[in-house]
Amino acid sequence: MKIKQLCFVSGVALATLGTSAAQAALVVVPTGLNPGDQYRLVFVTSGTRNATSSNINDYNTFVTNQVTGSALATQLTTAGFNLGTITWKAIGSTPTVAARDNTGTNSLSTGVPIYLIDGNRVANNNADFWDGSLKHPINLQPNDVTTGVDFVWTGSSSNGTGYDSFQLGGLYSEYVIAGRADSVVFSGWIAETTDVYSTAKSLYAMSSVLTVLGNQPPAPVTVPESSSLLGFITLGGLMLGGAVRKARK
Repeated sequence: MKIKQLCFVSGVALATLGTSAAQAALVVVPTGLNPGDQYRLVFVTSGTRNATSSNINDYNTFVTNQVTGSALATQLTTAGFNLGTITWKAIGSTPTVAARDNTGTNSLSTGVPIYLIDGNRVANNNADFWDGSLKHPINLQPNDVTTGVDFVWTGSSSNGTGYDSFQLGGLYSEYVIAGRADSVVFSGWIAETTDVYSTAKSLYAMSSVLTVLGNQPPAPVTVPESSSLLGFITLGGLMLGGAVRKARK
């Protein structure tokens, strides 16, 4: 009877292992980079705001505040970065400032690789970032939540300049261009639709240039959730039970 009960419990453990999802941490030092290599990070904000201001600093302050106290901030600190030396800029254009200039990614300069905060590469350099498509959507928030079909204020065209008449702040009308956080091609990520600028939406954010330090720990590995750990423990019990039965024969 005890052996049957053990088999039953172990079966439950295997089911748990089969259905339990893995929990992965944010990745702020992408794999494959060496000490001295430079790169940038991007994310989409969890918070939302309107697009009525024509002052780009209002949006820069907004995205910066999204990092404060977040899981991203914790991960950056753990990796050895000084948060006070990292600046965050909105990937957005007002009537007087273009997104590529606000973020320091004008394609006239080569720039550095750009990564999502989970380690996925978004673009190889400045020109690649502003060529109309991305290698991976900017769909992860600083609290480690992946967005779906969320529209994001940008006021920008795919080449990083202001979208005629639809920049942040509404130069000629109350409408501003927005992108889609789940999109990577046909400029949809940055210029998908327009909406009234009083509507609340997220924004994209980009870091200043980061440098891999020599003493930074390796990127975190995927670890099982607590339910999976319980499954492993129970499975270990099954293996032990099998060994006991063999010993009794």
